[in-house]
Amino acid sequence: MSFEEARYLDPASVRAWFPEGSARLRVEVKDEFCLPRAVAKLAFPLSHPDSHIVLMDVENKEYGILPSLEGMDPESRAALQKELDRRYFTPKILAIRELKQDGGMWRFRVVTQRGPSEFWVRHWRDNSAEIQPGRWQIQTVDGQRYEIPALDALDPKSLRLLEQLL
Repeated sequence: MSFEEARYLDPASVRAWFPEGSARLRVEVKDEFCLPRAVAKLAFPLSHPDSHIVLMDVENKEYGILPSLEGMDPESRAALQKELDRRYFTPKILAIRELKQDGGMWRFRVVTQRGPSEFWVRHWRDNSAEIQPGRWQIQTVDGQRYEIPALDALDPKSLRLLEQLL
């Protein structure tokens, strides 16, 4: 689907669920189409994480865009939210416990909303971005994304450690 062909779907006409025993999302649009193995992606994951959900098949053929999850039945909304959470899971860094340079890479030991974590970052300037004032996204050597939602919410020790990089 090209930009000119973008088709917005009425959330009330979309039904989504995970069939029993399946980890794949199924989506039906009333009287139009069914995607037995649907893929849901955000058109603007950083700037608009709650809107513009693109529905496509496993071959990446786009079928339509949901302007948001508002107006969907609760089961469908929960299924789509679960799929998006799985696809876009980004641990949020709450504190930095240790930051050391080793072999041209930076080793981070952090605390996230899911507990402690350790990761490595090569070439800080190429693998980090301030996506909004005070909000940073970091990509690790293995492709995982982490986020610092607000620098000013970090404790003084975390900020001192980050000064090495900023």
